[in-house]
Amino acid sequence: MAETSTLARPYAQAIFNLAHANNTLKAWSDTLALLKEVTANESMVELINNPSVSDEQVILLITEICKDGLDEQGQNFLKVTAENGRLEVLPFIADSFEAMRAEEEGSIEAQVISAYAVNATQKKSIAAALKKKLGREVTITTQTDKTLLGGVIIRAGDMVIDGSVKSQLEKITHSLLS
Repeated sequence: MAETSTLARPYAQAIFNLAHANNTLKAWSDTLALLKEVTANESMVELINNPSVSDEQVILLITEICKDGLDEQGQNFLKVTAENGRLEVLPFIADSFEAMRAEEEGSIEAQVISAYAVNATQKKSIAAALKKKLGREVTITTQTDKTLLGGVIIRAGDMVIDGSVKSQLEKITHSLLS
């Protein structure tokens, strides 16, 4: 995964610089989110990696799927990534761009994974604690994972806080077996 993010970073940086200079960060966020959604699809990944399907065919298909959501610059970016054999990296380029945009705007998105649904009060509390810790505005997205048994895992940028019961049990098991 580190290799993929290393490959994605220069593309994301180039798009970020262009978008920042042209004051089109939101438009590029939308374009990259759309490209991410399309290229991360399992069927599309198979097509991208299929040697019997040309880059031109894949570009044509992606452009057709995206329709009006892909302007001329977006289409050119898609062609450049295809020419350089980086279509499979597009979802990571989108993620890297969003991280750069959030840094620029002084915000961060945090993912909260919990065994049970997180209510609005809990979201506010977590967001306030993260804002205090990180010094940035925090947007919370939630996900439920019953395998955690209880507790939460919080991911914000490079920071991961694993307070899940599953993790605690694994730590206890490991220390008992050591």
